[in-house]
Amino acid sequence: MVMEYEIGHTLQELIQKNRAGVTENFIRNVFTKMLNGLREVHAHRLLHLDLKPSNIYMRNSHVPVLIDFGAARQTLASDTPMLKPMYTPGFASPEHYCQRDLLGPWSDIYSVGASMYACISGNTPQPANNRLEKDRMVPAMVRWEGQYSDQLLETIDWCLCLNHRYRPQSVFALQKALTEPVLASSPSPPPQQNDTWLGQVVGKLKKAKDL
Repeated sequence: MVMEYEIGHTLQELIQKNRAGVTENFIRNVFTKMLNGLREVHAHRLLHLDLKPSNIYMRNSHVPVLIDFGAARQTLASDTPMLKPMYTPGFASPEHYCQRDLLGPWSDIYSVGASMYACISGNTPQPANNRLEKDRMVPAMVRWEGQYSDQLLETIDWCLCLNHRYRPQSVFALQKALTEPVLASSPSPPPQQNDTWLGQVVGKLKKAKDL
């Protein structure tokens, strides 16, 4: 297999060297663009099956390139036997470990979610086979509440659903979620007067006056 020579660094190297640079815009931009390549892979009836930050190469122009297709499989041809997939624990979907007949675009999408999770945390997520036994992975919505938009965190958790039916079923669906405008959070309503110490005092005075 021959690939073009690229100059840059892997996404794994970038997030290790510059943790402060893992902003919401960075994650959305990198993965939205990377998904263009994954969409082409799926369009040719292939699955990548080993998607992770070290297999996303960042050109010096900040354009991500999906690399290392050693695990890619022609999975949708009915006359081709499914080969045992290669995978990386923490980024592989539950289908990588068992029920390989369920492998599909949603399996790569699990790996995308795990990669986004790893970019934020700086660590490899809990392997899916261990999650099936006892899920100790804190949902993104809980772990980084207030640090990133609810939309982004919900999207990551959506990708990381253990049941493949509950994940985005296509790259297009995931790209749509990543490119949706972030809704501004509505300000918290001011506390009711009676909920404050002064409000309670005023309320008691009013009641005494009515008596």
